[in-house]
Amino acid sequence: MVYSVQQIKYEILAYIKEFGGDFSDWYVGVADDPKRLLVETHGIDEEVDPWLWKQALTYTAARNVQAYFLDRLRTDGVPAGPPDENFDCVYLYKKAPHTSP
Repeated sequence: MVYSVQQIKYEILAYIKEFGGDFSDWYVGVADDPKRLLVETHGIDEEVDPWLWKQALTYTAARNVQAYFLDRLRTDGVPAGPPDENFDCVYLYKKAPHTSP
């Protein structure tokens, strides 16, 4: 399912509230294959770690969501690179000692 910028922001905020911690305890990124990236690159444990991803309408929409969390709420994350419409998913996870970063 594809979500609007506002829907994704709301769902991410609700998720962070549910699992707790400071915004800086969370990593927010943009990807084309978020589930693979979460497991292979960031090292999350799908069964234990809090994580979530949502598909946005476009790369620009996904980037706007990420920018909101990185710039305004100060979550961790690396700003999305050059525009690529395949990168239309926003993901987040709660950082832990075994995740990277």
